[in-house]
Amino acid sequence: MHKFDEFIHNELISRLAPGESIELTGFLYTKSLAKVVASHGLSLIGDGYFFAALTRKRLFIIATEMGIASLKMVNKELGEIPYADIKSVKPSGFLNQKMIALELNDGKTLVFRLNTLATQYASGQKGFIEALINFHQAANRLNG
Repeated sequence: MHKFDEFIHNELISRLAPGESIELTGFLYTKSLAKVVASHGLSLIGDGYFFAALTRKRLFIIATEMGIASLKMVNKELGEIPYADIKSVKPSGFLNQKMIALELNDGKTLVFRLNTLATQYASGQKGFIEALINFHQAANRLNG
């Protein structure tokens, strides 16, 4: 288990319902690649980074930040989104640079980016989007 996976598990253990477990972890961000290039990498520092975890019931998001040299293991804010609250999951992107747009039932849309090669931050990085889609679809079949 990666040190970041261990951090995610430790942050979420008290939030899991009996019988619920973390199935996959991921590392998401909201930074625009064009902005990063234009700022010569300086915009990488700070907020806009998220550890994520999937259970069979919901998506957890832990807001964190990037330091000067590396990603910090800090929980700035913890959120959760039950799959029943997600209207649709729309993946896009190319090669290793992916995006997911989560359209929520309340009309909001959350957009996250994911680099499938960033496996040093989360062990489930490569299969994260596919697992999210599958868990969302399974929850919709049960609820619907």
